[in-house]
Amino acid sequence: MDKPTQLTTNSPAVKKRRVTVVEVAEAAGVSVSAVSRAFNPEASISRPLREKVFKAAAALNYKPNRMARGIKSRSSLVGILMTDFNNPFYLPILSRFTSEIQKRDCHSLLINVNSDMDIQEAVELVMEYNVDGLIITSASLPQQLVDACRSQNTPVVIFGRDSSDNSVTVVSCDNVLAGRMAADMLLDAGYMRPAFVAGPIGTSATVDRQRGFISRLMERGCNQWQVVEGGEFSYDAGYDATLRVFKNSERPDALFYADDIMACGGMDALRYELALKIPQDVGVLGVDDIRLAKSRSYNLSTIRQPNEEMIQSTMDVLFEHISNPNLPPQSITLPCEPVLRGSTQKHR
Repeated sequence: MDKPTQLTTNSPAVKKRRVTVVEVAEAAGVSVSAVSRAFNPEASISRPLREKVFKAAAALNYKPNRMARGIKSRSSLVGILMTDFNNPFYLPILSRFTSEIQKRDCHSLLINVNSDMDIQEAVELVMEYNVDGLIITSASLPQQLVDACRSQNTPVVIFGRDSSDNSVTVVSCDNVLAGRMAADMLLDAGYMRPAFVAGPIGTSATVDRQRGFISRLMERGCNQWQVVEGGEFSYDAGYDATLRVFKNSERPDALFYADDIMACGGMDALRYELALKIPQDVGVLGVDDIRLAKSRSYNLSTIRQPNEEMIQSTMDVLFEHISNPNLPPQSITLPCEPVLRGSTQKHR
């Protein structure tokens, strides 16, 4: 079986394209999907509109992707959009997705949206390669890309986060429940002044975990809590946020981080910058259960996401949508699981 096709923003094929389908759409004053239809002989589009697109394309010297021009129906390509390759949570996820896509006799198109690539270029890749479906693993929802896929009737499944967009299928763990579990773990261990270290502002995972955490603390009569902005899901963000919170006069005795890699950064800040003992002085808890959390260096208590079940559910529902475009969107929420390790076993 052939290996999956994986394209990133560093691929020569991407860098050589000087004019994108998005630019043609802007020049012609039409939608991206209209440009795509104009270059598809079988697509339904009026003659004046097609000529308008061709005129703009000629002026910009735009050349449609040959692979896309040769596609008549199914492309056997499944797109995977990622925005955070620095987070170790996503690397095994990517490996499992590409493996599952291969098992279904398809190829994967990897779209790495980072600081060198804006979302318009991601739209360009998805539209030109005419993917059969798209999996989005981004912490934040790229609405422009979702809209472009919807215009082409391309199924989209969001992995690992919730969405207020009811037109998109989502598969995630119960992040509110994860926050409630975290509150119970810390309070049951004897901590009285917990803090939540948030991830990117406005992301559903951060919002839901914080909501579950704070609501459960208050239900159990704990009113000495605080929230610290971390800014992103990264080691450095966890490290820096921890130093900030301990500059304040009201120091917490436990920290619940929005994900594990932030918790690992926070643990190193506590030990090596602040000379505090874990779990005696400060308890630490994360979310995800990445491989690093199990190591002797961190021995991190965490909330485990059911990654295998989430991946399988994502693949199943995506291919259901591909086979039957008329299926309504679904919201699949799977339970998470507390994992108790040495970072929260407080000595009383």
